[in-house]
Amino acid sequence: MRFRSLIVPLVLMTVVGLVFSDVHRQALAADTSGGTSDGVIWSGVQAGSPSNTTSSSGSTCTWQLMVTYDANIGLTTNISKVVDGIRYDLYEKRCAGTSTSVWIPRLGASQVARSAAVLVQARLPSPTASFAPAPTSMVVKAPTWFWVDPSWWTPVMATAWIPTIFGPLWSRATATPTRLLFFTQDDGTTDGNNVGSTSCFGPGWIWDVTLGDDAMSPCMYTYQHSSASRPMGTFLGVVGVEWRITWTSSTGAGGDLPSFTTMAYVWNRVDELQALVG
Repeated sequence: MRFRSLIVPLVLMTVVGLVFSDVHRQALAADTSGGTSDGVIWSGVQAGSPSNTTSSSGSTCTWQLMVTYDANIGLTTNISKVVDGIRYDLYEKRCAGTSTSVWIPRLGASQVARSAAVLVQARLPSPTASFAPAPTSMVVKAPTWFWVDPSWWTPVMATAWIPTIFGPLWSRATATPTRLLFFTQDDGTTDGNNVGSTSCFGPGWIWDVTLGDDAMSPCMYTYQHSSASRPMGTFLGVVGVEWRITWTSSTGAGGDLPSFTTMAYVWNRVDELQALVG
């Protein structure tokens, strides 16, 4: 029976684990040394706005394709290499008199957009949800409101770019929050494995005492069972925000990228009110 009692926490943790499986790629996205990861090209792709113009500090960065003379063909040619099927060209990056050699992959706008998406995912905040009733005083069969701060419900952007012989090629990814998600244990037995869930569009409504007990919100969940039989007397839950990711580029191309979800754990105590019979 112990196996069944672990099913729900494992299900919830698996969901969260999938969300954070991109942490490794997010760290790599800021690197500019060369390589690929899980099909996401991150090497040599620069983060932020193209630096071929004067920066706020007054310095200017330029990118120059490095070439060499090939005696076999009697021509000057660029220096390149192939890594994992991707061709890289060697560029000299010069900023304020300092030179750095960087291998830059030959990419299209949609490929650069994938790197921008990895960057924007790393910037997305985890949700902090509020509940009414409070997490320590929820009641069976009574609707529970949940929401996040509306000021938090705003788009997040990130730009990635590469230098080319024609100038910078950039793509910008924009993550826009769309849905609020809630998953929670909700079962009447110690070793049960039922999971309750609901979702709504938007950040939810902030509950206020002046609304009264009969007010309805688009973001509500109604517990069917008490959490008294659970360890610590609480239900484990997950609050998530689904983000739609779109991209635009310097070429005019753009479109949709796979959505992304950020999540956070919550623990709710749910009691069952006892009626008094006279």
